[in-house]
Amino acid sequence: MTEKYQLNGNELIIYDEDLSLDLKSNLKVEKKSLYYEDKKILAEQNYHKKLLHGPSIFYSKNRDVLSISWFYEGKKNGKAKKYYSSKKLYSIEKYVDDKMHTEQIYYFEDGSIKTIMNYDMGLLHGEVKLFYENEKLKRHLIFDSGKKIQDNIFDTNEKLVDETKFEL
Repeated sequence: MTEKYQLNGNELIIYDEDLSLDLKSNLKVEKKSLYYEDKKILAEQNYHKKLLHGPSIFYSKNRDVLSISWFYEGKKNGKAKKYYSSKKLYSIEKYVDDKMHTEQIYYFEDGSIKTIMNYDMGLLHGEVKLFYENEKLKRHLIFDSGKKIQDNIFDTNEKLVDETKFEL
């Protein structure tokens, strides 16, 4: 899928074929920075008037990127990436008009998939899968416009757990 995320001067482009986004603007953008107490950079954010507009990047004290999100006139749009302090990818989240949309993926620090969730404009819709660290399926759910339709839990050998036998 083709994508382009760019802020060059005042020209902002958020183009992501996967999310059907084609946002462009030439609004006046002002960069603002936040700092840790020791004066190291904490965040760089871009604003048009008082609304986030462009990339918003947060850093660790070592100046490693912890997260990067894109905004268009105050609303999160496009792919947002979060990282562990080890610099490994923690998640890829996708937004349209401030709402999670399509597939969201979360990772264990070793890079294996922890969770996959599907959204339709902010509502869970479709499959949700959670995995053990050994990459075996832990839980499988199905949602329809935010309503849970199915929920199966598996043991570490991927055998379905009979929830009727749980004791409190």
